[in-house]
Amino acid sequence: MDLLSQLKSLIGITVFIAPGLLSAEVLPTSSTKLTDTGCQLNFFHLEKGQDGKYKEGLRVSLVTDNIYQHRYVAMKADISRPLGFENINYNRAGKPTEVFSVNWRKQKEQFTYGRLMLLAGTSDRQAFDDLKNLIKQDKGHFELEASKQHYRFNANTTHLNDFFACEKKRTK
Repeated sequence: MDLLSQLKSLIGITVFIAPGLLSAEVLPTSSTKLTDTGCQLNFFHLEKGQDGKYKEGLRVSLVTDNIYQHRYVAMKADISRPLGFENINYNRAGKPTEVFSVNWRKQKEQFTYGRLMLLAGTSDRQAFDDLKNLIKQDKGHFELEASKQHYRFNANTTHLNDFFACEKKRTK
């Protein structure tokens, strides 16, 4: 794989170079897992590692489970993320629109994970509903801020539509 192809697939930006013309296009960093038993929409924030390669820095997953009627937002980060509670802002134009909280825990020595909640809330379902509505309003382009770090996400429109259709079937 040549360097330009590797960059395209890893950082989510396509660069078109023509004589005298340079333009860029943001590529989506999302995926879906849609089954009869549930729906999952994943957003990935990619970071450049010390080896110069891009890796998943933060994953945000909207998850529904039809069997147990669960819905929640799962978050996954690198193993180096500090444990405990952390506030996470959903930003629009650099300003917080909603504030969430996550309690980070370690999964062995592999990664850190947690479920998103509204700040001072007790329901992960409410956090799911609020984040889903914000993402829908912003058409899958959004920013989270935590510990003075900014994470930008861009969903594929097809992934969004497929997830919302799958999730709508669940609620019927």
